[in-house]
Amino acid sequence: MNKSKINKLFSSIFLILILLFSLTSCNFLDNPEDKVQVGISWSTDTVDENSKDKVDEDTQMYADAVRKAGGNPVFLPKLKSQDDAIDNIDKVDVVIVTGGDDINPELYGEEPNPNLEDINPPRDESDIYLIKACLVKDKPTLGTCRGMQLTNILSGGALYQDIISQRPTEIVHRDPNKKVYVKHEVTISEGNILSEVMETSGEIEINSWHHQAIKDLGENLSVLATAPDGTIEAIARSDKTFFLGVQWHPEELIVNDNNQEALKLYQNFFKTAGKPSNK
Repeated sequence: MNKSKINKLFSSIFLILILLFSLTSCNFLDNPEDKVQVGISWSTDTVDENSKDKVDEDTQMYADAVRKAGGNPVFLPKLKSQDDAIDNIDKVDVVIVTGGDDINPELYGEEPNPNLEDINPPRDESDIYLIKACLVKDKPTLGTCRGMQLTNILSGGALYQDIISQRPTEIVHRDPNKKVYVKHEVTISEGNILSEVMETSGEIEINSWHHQAIKDLGENLSVLATAPDGTIEAIARSDKTFFLGVQWHPEELIVNDNNQEALKLYQNFFKTAGKPSNK
């Protein structure tokens, strides 16, 4: 074999080795087990067969936002006991309690308002076990919309079952046609856990899709952000390391609007787990 052929052979081997190293490195970086494991609360056993993850469209939005922020989504099952909940959250690093149906007002000692919408008792039960387990274990937790409202209830608070009829306001908190997210301003107080993870304070624009809101604030809760009409838009459990609730939907802002403040919220939330998010 002449020198020219030998050089070509070594060049080919070198290129193959570079390619293999690159592929191996990419696989290592994309390994889900090396990322923050983000538990997403159960919502329904009904799935979209066309979905890659076999979950409903709303839950898929959370999963897509988690991936975009550098975490690995883990769909939690329907929880049937406190021990079941603790066993499941021990498998993840942080937990997101998602939005959705109205919460049964019996949980805060009220009769249903005529404008109360669909409730989901099995989901109430599962989410209650989940939130209580997260509180017991001091698991980093982010409650979104319904998740924030249920956190308030389990802390001894109560809700407006229907903002329009019980607390009239000029601020539109939900599209009357229930087709699109509405947008409005909220004011984030300085020097709290929300301003730290979003890396901003003062007025910001958020999305909104709710007709219920906090009426009576529960114990060990602090208000972090409010709408111009005084509606409580974000809370935190002051007795826990990281137990945050927001009334808006950062997952939708991340996926559809590429909103950097919402992305920072997720990314810095993931950092509370003490693991890199690969972002």
